[in-house]
Amino acid sequence: MKNQKNLEEKFFTFHKKRPEIYQELVKFSKEWRNRKGTSAKLGIGMVWERLRWELQMGGNDTPRLSNNHRAFYARLIMDNEPELQGIFILRQQQDQASIGPSNSKLQANIYSNLRKVT
Repeated sequence: MKNQKNLEEKFFTFHKKRPEIYQELVKFSKEWRNRKGTSAKLGIGMVWERLRWELQMGGNDTPRLSNNHRAFYARLIMDNEPELQGIFILRQQQDQASIGPSNSKLQANIYSNLRKVT
């Protein structure tokens, strides 16, 4: 099983190296809000896959986008962008992240029981 702290450290390392990823995710999320309204929810996966598409179509310097970073970007965006608060549908993380809402305020991860081996 992956260590949550290690995943978060890798996320922040990537985020510092590639700030344009955050900027593009924010841009696409704002575009969604502008077209769908302020109460419209969005899954980070949809924005993440659009970003993958745009990067692949755009050029040679295409970073590898790890799916492990998606939940952290969703939390960071909602923490830093007031107009995007509440846009993403979040689930509890295995271990509480240093960013985003408390796990106690989120719906349980419906897939967490599938990972446990008894």
